[in-house]
Parts: sequence; C-alpha cells; structure tokens
Amino acid sequence: MNTAPSLTKAKTYLEQLDLGYISRKMCSVHYPLPRWQPELITQCETLYKRFLWLLIRYPEHPLIPTRDIDEFWHNHILYTKQYLIDCLALRGRYIHHHPSDPENAEETTKLSSQFTITKQLYRQEFGENLQVLVRS
Repeated sequence: MNTAPSLTKAKTYLEQLDLGYISRKMCSVHYPLPRWQPELITQCETLYKRFLWLLIRYPEHPLIPTRDIDEFWHNHILYTKQYLIDCLALRGRYIHHHPSDPENAEETTKLSSQFTITKQLYRQEFGENLQVLVRS
C-alpha cells in the first residue's frame, strides 16, 4: 500500500496539476451535459482543486462538493488512469467518491450537516466563502 505524501508535496502537486483537458471537454460542443463557458470553467477548476485540497488536508471529515465541483470531479474520475495517478500523488491512495441517495431523508440531513462543515473548512482554509457557480 502506498503511503500518503506530505502535505507540502501534495500541495505542490495540486498547484502544478494540469486539468485543462477536463476543462476543454466540459466546454466542448460535444459535451453531453450543458456546455460550460470558458470563464466559468476556469473558476470551477479552481474550486475543484481547492476541494481536493480540503479532502487531503482534512481526511477525518466527510466533505460534500457543490454541484459544480461534483460535475468536475465526475469528469476527472472518467479519466481512470490519470485519476488514479493523481490520487496516489495527492493522498497515497484512491480518493473515493460516495454518491448520495436524495430519497433518503436521514442521509439528506447528514449531507446538509457535512456540507456546512465543508463550507466552514473552505472559509478557514481559503479566507472566502465557497462559491456556487451560476450558469446560464
């Protein structure tokens, strides 16, 4: 089993991580979901990288992404080989994505509480509120 890299190494890797191939895909006319505009996808990529940092920095907390971050994360996961390489470099193991069941009221309440923690940690770490991007 791989050991987790130091936070310094993980942060450096994350800062240098080029996810432009995902951003380009999400802006493409061939993207199967509503297409992203270049100025918004840049913000979304930054939010996703910051969310990854929170996952690495606070592994004891189950963190919840915004829908925008979640969409970017899904697209990253689709590149399975690269996603695994990135996970190993960032955390020393695969970073699992746990889907939720919106029909489960107990789970929804739990997710809401975890999202509050996510927003608090984001503000603490980055000095600003977690943004929710609005696409037209």
